[in-house]
Amino acid sequence: MNKIFVLFLILMSSSSILFSQNLNMNLFKIERNKNANIVMYDVRVLPGGSIDKKNPMDAYWIMKAEQGQRDEISAFEKKAYGYKIKYNESGDYELVLKAVSDRQMQIVSVDGKYKAKIKINNKDAYLSTVYVFANDSFIPKVEYIILTGIDVKTSNKITEKIITR
Repeated sequence: MNKIFVLFLILMSSSSILFSQNLNMNLFKIERNKNANIVMYDVRVLPGGSIDKKNPMDAYWIMKAEQGQRDEISAFEKKAYGYKIKYNESGDYELVLKAVSDRQMQIVSVDGKYKAKIKINNKDAYLSTVYVFANDSFIPKVEYIILTGIDVKTSNKITEKIITR
């Protein structure tokens, strides 16, 4: 009987550790013309539902061109796929992607889910995908970027192509 009770205590303590960890909530992704690999951008959410102020974002590769495994973004890759995030006085998070550095985003809560709100075609939208098209030269140059999201007012899909040349 004591062994069962001890086993029960061990299981309960380990499950509380598992459930006290942060949860990641997908915000958007970057797709590219180079291969099927994508960069995912998640917000880290505490068990109570608020964003983790110490470490609010997680960006990483999903290697779809391989076995679909997760891979970390290297320091070099952060020059293209990195971001800056800050908590402002009004209690919101402001996010800027290196890939779209002229567009500031706000992390907002909508129906219990966090979303990245951005201007697409001068309309407020929730970003879902950034598509980056780069040429095939020795040092690839981005030729254009397509932002895709959901219009905040109409809930319709909205896109904008940004020529970078």
